[in-house]
Amino acid sequence: MNIFDIVTPQNIVAYWDNTKANQTTYLSDYLFPKKKVMGLEINKISGYAGLPVTLKPSAFDTQATYRDRQSVELQKSKMPFFRERMKVDEETRQQIMAISNDSVLEGIVANIFDDTNNLIRGARAQRERMAMQLISTGKIDIVGNGVRLAYDYKLNRKQKTKASVKWEDTENSKPLEDLMNWVDQFRTDFRIALGYAVMTTKTFNLIKASKEVKQALYPNAVNAPLVTAAEVKSAIQKFTGLTVLINDNSYRDAVGGTPKTFFPDDVVTLLPVGNGVIGNMFMGTTPEEADLLNKQNNAVSIIDTGVAVFTRTIEHPVNVETIVSQICLPSFSTDVESGAGSILIASVN
Repeated sequence: MNIFDIVTPQNIVAYWDNTKANQTTYLSDYLFPKKKVMGLEINKISGYAGLPVTLKPSAFDTQATYRDRQSVELQKSKMPFFRERMKVDEETRQQIMAISNDSVLEGIVANIFDDTNNLIRGARAQRERMAMQLISTGKIDIVGNGVRLAYDYKLNRKQKTKASVKWEDTENSKPLEDLMNWVDQFRTDFRIALGYAVMTTKTFNLIKASKEVKQALYPNAVNAPLVTAAEVKSAIQKFTGLTVLINDNSYRDAVGGTPKTFFPDDVVTLLPVGNGVIGNMFMGTTPEEADLLNKQNNAVSIIDTGVAVFTRTIEHPVNVETIVSQICLPSFSTDVESGAGSILIASVN
């Protein structure tokens, strides 16, 4: 078995496609669908989108009136660059040469592909991390490997709020009232309807444990009853019109590191009604795509609209390397019809 003929971008991508159904579904895939741009700069859209403007009436046989473009704040930003590599080293290669059992060899090759697919999974996780940080803070911070980058999307001050009483005080908190007030106030301030509430299970359980919710569900109960998650979600929908989206997905900053949730506890982000899209995940052009895609013999494959998978052979020491890279950044949309980019971030504790 020639490992150099097996560990190719095409085989890695084919293996990834075959295992993609088992991958975690990320909220960012729906909120920020990927969009390809050339290079590494984008016009980053800040703040909420505003409202649609009606088409003006016109008389027949007259020139159409020019419409002014919507005033939005554009920030030209360089998107961050992410890249890592893994290798099949000389010792692993020797072990493969010593094995004659095909089923054992297939297992080893599958492990090698799993290792390289970890890089692709890491690219997906990085996109989710940035998107969830954006919708939960209005900013994105990237720190690691000697790189420090900060992106401020400059949300309107009215796009951030807090609970009237901390939700951890389940005896006195008013989560239903808070949610209703936030939805109403946002509609008053921006004339945009909110339809979804993103939170973790820990935050949701504070709503579930609140005295207010239990009384709303069972007003005549003598003792505090047990309530189910389905009942609480239904009550939130009934009183506020919001559909709850739980995001407990986690990641690690490093191999063996402490798990972290993409979306933080004690925060609720309200999203506009519509198809769920509030912007785009812009995918730039990595050096591997720009300079190697058409110059090396099938050494580069592109997946996920802009993630480059590149393999190469190192002759001394003899290694096969897989390098995965991406340039990407989420940005709010100016799709005024759906109120895209119009979010409300609430701190509840």
